[in-house]
Amino acid sequence: MNMKSLDLLIVNGLLLDPFTGAEGRYSIGVQNGKIAGVYPEQAILPRYNNLLDLAGAYITPGWIDLHTHVAYKEAVIGIEADCIGIQQGVTTVVDAGSSGSKNFLQFEKNIIKKAKTRVLSWLNISAAGLYEGRSELEDLASIDVEATKKLISSKAEIRGIKVRMSHSVVKETNTGGLKIAKKLASQLHVPLFVHVGNCPPVLGDILNLLEQGDIVTHIFHGKAGGCLDAEGYILPELKAAIDRGIYLDLGHGTESCSFFRFKNAREKGICIDSISTDLYSQNYSGPVYSLKHTMEKCMALGMSFREVITAVTLKPAIMLNMPELGRIKAGALADMTFFEKVEGEQTYIDADGNEITGTQQLQVKGVVREGKVIWR
Repeated sequence: MNMKSLDLLIVNGLLLDPFTGAEGRYSIGVQNGKIAGVYPEQAILPRYNNLLDLAGAYITPGWIDLHTHVAYKEAVIGIEADCIGIQQGVTTVVDAGSSGSKNFLQFEKNIIKKAKTRVLSWLNISAAGLYEGRSELEDLASIDVEATKKLISSKAEIRGIKVRMSHSVVKETNTGGLKIAKKLASQLHVPLFVHVGNCPPVLGDILNLLEQGDIVTHIFHGKAGGCLDAEGYILPELKAAIDRGIYLDLGHGTESCSFFRFKNAREKGICIDSISTDLYSQNYSGPVYSLKHTMEKCMALGMSFREVITAVTLKPAIMLNMPELGRIKAGALADMTFFEKVEGEQTYIDADGNEITGTQQLQVKGVVREGKVIWR
């Protein structure tokens, strides 16, 4: 055994790690920003330089929000990364297409490198991203395939390609931008992160273009042409896409989470793989608020505590193809979230103004971000 003292030893935490299946009271050692060991309750513990006593609070892998907009003061929408990141218990946020090939280097310099939260990117297939407006795919000449390819091949922070498939975005180009993005994503072996909303394009046409590993966000929006047909059944194209291995992401947003759609889809066996917020400046004060608040909504809608934790830790890490995240095991990055779960009624509102009542609330205490303790 290496006799060097640990940088940090975390004790008296209630560990919940969906990857290893560990659940219960464990101690966790941290060295050089990584997990050095996970020790059961009766184990003899290594020496340490610093001690963190969680006094019975939960500790999970660091929470990951797959859908945010953090090009603060740069894109047409945006919020400060740390405001919705480490200050809310989230160690990793993924910016969903705020930047494209034309401005990603600016985004990297001003946002990624300055945030304490880990900031990743779904690079917008449109070169301008959302820096110049919200109809970025009305002209397919806005796509610079070669510049996009070069960036994705050279920047590890870029985890895939964002494509927004709503009528207000694409105007008359329909699925043209998606087809270009899909061809490029296949060449580069990265996923597509696809926004769905008002049609056209028709959701079935979008789903038919997607392959294993691609991600659909806003899947439970309440607009016309969503995941349920007129009789309330799941679209056959959605069932087929799930069978092919696509992932479903919540992407709550200002207009993109319907409690009715969520509950009815779940009753028919369709549930989200990941819980994300689509947080930006206009919905931070409601109806979204935070990833924590969105997780509470999902529990109020019937997801178990373990399902919810999995949907903000292990599943997003898999979708990002980043095995160093989303788990608490030796060698993984020491990103962890600690919080308490308390009982008490709370009213939650969806994007359409509908209300439900939940009884489980999460009180975030802080995070460990690559070995550094940051209190809320």
